[in-house]
Amino acid sequence: MKRFLYFILGLIFITSCNHSNKIEISGVIENGEGKKLTCSELLVSGTDEIKTIELDKKGNFKFKTDTDIPKFYQLSVSKSNFLTLLINPGEKVTISAKASDLASAEINGSEEALLVQKINSQMAETKRKLDSITNYIKTIQGTDRFEKEIEGLNNSYANIVDTQRDSSIAFIINNLNSLASIVPLYQKYDAENYVLYKNRDIQYIKIVSESLEKKYPESNHVKALIADKENLLKRYNQLKTNAELNKVTEGKKVFSVPEIYLPDQSGDSISLNAVNSKYILVNFWASWNKESISRNLELKNIYKKYHAKGFEIYQVSLDTKEENWTRAINFDQLPWINVIDLNGRMSYFAKIYNVKTLPTSFLINPDKEIIMVNPSKEQLLSTFEYALK
Repeated sequence: MKRFLYFILGLIFITSCNHSNKIEISGVIENGEGKKLTCSELLVSGTDEIKTIELDKKGNFKFKTDTDIPKFYQLSVSKSNFLTLLINPGEKVTISAKASDLASAEINGSEEALLVQKINSQMAETKRKLDSITNYIKTIQGTDRFEKEIEGLNNSYANIVDTQRDSSIAFIINNLNSLASIVPLYQKYDAENYVLYKNRDIQYIKIVSESLEKKYPESNHVKALIADKENLLKRYNQLKTNAELNKVTEGKKVFSVPEIYLPDQSGDSISLNAVNSKYILVNFWASWNKESISRNLELKNIYKKYHAKGFEIYQVSLDTKEENWTRAINFDQLPWINVIDLNGRMSYFAKIYNVKTLPTSFLINPDKEIIMVNPSKEQLLSTFEYALK
């Protein structure tokens, strides 16, 4: 009987050891002598420092802490030189890195830490490629090469952006049970542009939050994701193109008109710069605005007469309720490109076009230049009479 009791107690002891809440992060930082290495927990907003040590000649370090759920941690020697880790309770993680580049460290002992490193490394490489294109454009701006190469460079830029998006989606789908799946939802190319930018990407926010809420309801990161869901959805209606790319090409024919990139009725985001027509009327409106409705009915006859000859309308709704917008489009049978910015009066695009009242429209010529603001029916007809024969 005593032997059986000892056996049970032994099993309990072994089980408790295997389910320890303690974690350990240790390793070696090459060429780290004299540098201060900080270990912090990554919170929803900011960091909580666990400990800072000064590395010795060999660069050895060790940090210990407790957690009962997976958490994000960070090792850093500066604000721009750090390694993000996702560690589960009981894991002992070893790190081997160069002091000049912690992000490229060799990680052992945590599969989820490797997942986070993978998605972050891929994002860093994507940014490097995009920056390379942007910097090259700066060097050729004002030369004959600019006009010859800008279209190809812009296409390359867009391909890199879309490749990163596809990879991020695949990462999310393959790691739905890991907190690592949160990382791609918040990744950006710059201060404004998110990796997941298409209207249909809303589904990934929902999928991740629902999956993790079931598995880690006590995680503050999961709670924040759920609480921030609506804000994230709004943020994804951002420009696809890099803000810096627009700056360096400002004033050139290809990008002389500010880009607009918003979802249509099917959820596919449509680029203004991708519209291939001789003349484009960019029109800001809203279904609740009577003047907008009257303007739409006036434009229908002009569109019917000149669309086949090279006239297109790119109409931006500032409705905050999608159903009202859709109802108005269907009721008046508006045949042109219809997109919506659910931010309404707070629309980023309305601000950069300096829209003060509704409706407001801009006529763009074949050289991608705004030639008229709020053109009348008579002005449009007289322009197209000789320009679109």
